[in-house]
Amino acid sequence: MTMIPYRSSGRSETGLVRAQNEDSMLLDNDAGLWIVFDGMGGHQNGAAASRMAALTFDEAPLPEPFDAAIETFADRILQANARIRAAAEAQGGGTMGTTAVGMILRGREFAIGWVGDSRAYIQRRGGLFQLTVDHTHVQDLIDEGILTPADAEGHPMSHVLTRALGVAEDLQVDIIKDEVEPGDRFVLCSDGLSGPVSDAEIRTILELESPQAAVDALIERAYANGAPDNVTAIVIEIGAFGL
Repeated sequence: MTMIPYRSSGRSETGLVRAQNEDSMLLDNDAGLWIVFDGMGGHQNGAAASRMAALTFDEAPLPEPFDAAIETFADRILQANARIRAAAEAQGGGTMGTTAVGMILRGREFAIGWVGDSRAYIQRRGGLFQLTVDHTHVQDLIDEGILTPADAEGHPMSHVLTRALGVAEDLQVDIIKDEVEPGDRFVLCSDGLSGPVSDAEIRTILELESPQAAVDALIERAYANGAPDNVTAIVIEIGAFGL
């Protein structure tokens, strides 16, 4: 497998409104695996759910072959789903869940897997493109032609999820895969970033020199725009490589 140079950085903050950070993240640069989890259920429940999901991936590395890594990623999401549901039942029920968005990199091949409304973006050749499709009620209305994307901005049901870990026994993990290009930059983030920070702001910030500088500027922009939720961002940069 061709080795592709890359580097990454991540940061997670509580924001200006929430009392506790319910987000978690996994950043394993050596293993080519990055995941953002956005907990839901309020305070302890949301934080516990996102940490439980992250720990499920910490138990063992993903396999090296690309297709096997993707399959194992999806299996771990399902395992985390079952564990979160069992934990919620053990404490008498109630909401306890998390979204997830992750990236696997193997040589030139990458995969994005997600459940919920945490997002993945790619900056490529000067443009910014959203790779994920939100699992929300509002996105369903957009897909059905009932709402336009402009109508969806600020919609009162914009945060109503149709899919998340811990909510239902049966869970589908969406996966896309492709090949990287030199200079690609990826962003994985919770909706605490994608909500208050516009795509145009994300694209401009990603022009900064390093992933760490970009992550810090993204978080600072979320704070400048009110930071109404926990905010987590990971930036992965693909370096130059030959043919």
